[in-house]
Amino acid sequence: MKKFQFRLQVVLDIKEKLLEEKLLELSKVQRGLQEAIEKQKTLESYQLEINQALMNVFQSGNDLNLVEVQRYKDFINKLIVDISSQKVVVQNISRLLEIKRKEVNEVLKEKKVLEKLKENQQKKYYQEFEQYERRELDDMASSRYARRA
Repeated sequence: MKKFQFRLQVVLDIKEKLLEEKLLELSKVQRGLQEAIEKQKTLESYQLEINQALMNVFQSGNDLNLVEVQRYKDFINKLIVDISSQKVVVQNISRLLEIKRKEVNEVLKEKKVLEKLKENQQKKYYQEFEQYERRELDDMASSRYARRA
């Protein structure tokens, strides 16, 4: 009897390679999300520092320099815009991450189905092989017994 060979092995190999690619894409998106979140946190902490610096200018008791105050306010407004745009970036990357997770899950399901099919076919092959061996041994025993008789 010939060696077991899974007819869909090529498809299974393709699914495994596709799964690796999807996992790589997923990790890149996760890394991008972490970087975007860090950037947002940095901008927010920078905004807090600038707000605190502006409050210190007001509380210092010195004469107010309107040009300096206006620069602080302009910079704070720019930071607010940057933070809101960074929040949009984080949301978009989060959506993309969810899509990539679904893609990975889908490929993983397909791969598991093929692996289960391979396992079942392999089990069936070995059962048939054992039956074949038993028949051969029975035939050999029968022929020896027939020669003796």
